[in-house]
Amino acid sequence: MNRSAVLLQRINSRDEAEVQRLLCVPEVYKYLADGAEPPPSLTADWISTATSAAPRIGGGIWALTFPQENGILGVVRLADDGRDELELTYLLHPDLWGLGYATRMAHTAMNYAFGSGRVSVIWAGADVPNLASIAVMERLGMRFRRKVAYPAGEGVEYAMEAGDFDGSRFELLPIE
Repeated sequence: MNRSAVLLQRINSRDEAEVQRLLCVPEVYKYLADGAEPPPSLTADWISTATSAAPRIGGGIWALTFPQENGILGVVRLADDGRDELELTYLLHPDLWGLGYATRMAHTAMNYAFGSGRVSVIWAGADVPNLASIAVMERLGMRFRRKVAYPAGEGVEYAMEAGDFDGSRFELLPIE
């Protein structure tokens, strides 16, 4: 497969089934949904809350796609957390783990959000055993914020303020 052409495309309600398919991959939901396969209502809520955050605070939800392949292979989401901060979530099909796509997706979304001038803080959380996700947050330049308790166990949150973001840190993915 030629994976040289990659882009982020805005997700909307028509994409729910494809996003749900990705969310139901066991390796994906292991940490994301506390080890339980998420219901379709979670996908619908994810899309709607991130879409509503777009005009107000610079959030949104995008799919990682390869034009020559069918389907959504990754998702990056920036949703309003109710405190005028954006919560960053990223997920990727296991076939693409370790190739830098999660970092580039998240960096591109953060560049979009901070570039809007409407948000001052973006944060992300991960279960403590999810070392790969924590490594993405650290590569992005996010800083440890606090320990948190999730239903499945101990977690951590990392955050970044707009003034600390370096848009040139990684190559941006094209957004369509």
